Amino acid sequence: MTLGRRLLRPFSLTIGLVVAAGLVVGLGIALGARGGEAAGRAMLGAPAPALRGTTVTGVDYRLHPARGHLTLVNIWAAWCAPCRDEIPLLARAAADYRTRGVRVVTIDTRDGPVAARALLSDAHAQDLVAVKDPDGRLAVAWGATGVPETVVVDGHGIVRARRLGVVSRGWLDSQVRRWS
Repeated sequence: MTLGRRLLRPFSLTIGLVVAAGLVVGLGIALGARGGEAAGRAMLGAPAPALRGTTVTGVDYRLHPARGHLTLVNIWAAWCAPCRDEIPLLARAAADYRTRGVRVVTIDTRDGPVAARALLSDAHAQDLVAVKDPDGRLAVAWGATGVPETVVVDGHGIVRARRLGVVSRGWLDSQVRRWS
């Protein structure tokens, strides 16, 4: 065996192991996402999960006082570019809907409080309720399969709609009209 082949053998083995590990991780993510999508669909028509925690500003929050009001729950992260684009829309919607008794609550998942507060400040969205979810448990409980994701909860606490991806003001308005 030549010196070149002996040097390439460990390199080839390493590349093979990296590719195999990538396939295993990718398959696990794909299967997990499919399971999450099914869980999200299964939530439609079911009672909303509890939403209790501390906001990024340090205030205790519970979804239960919002019962009796239509609630839009958005799951986001500061590291998510589409989420960063969506936050100003959610803040404007929250301010506009407040007089109609509609609540907009967000779950900031897998972020540190500094990144979340910085995004809210940059987006002029400091009044937006953002419950901390540093380990992703709240997002999973709400059936999230990615970020951003928005869940519509009616005044009786029942999940009525969900949307994976960035929402538009038109989509939000249609949900408010339909479920208020």
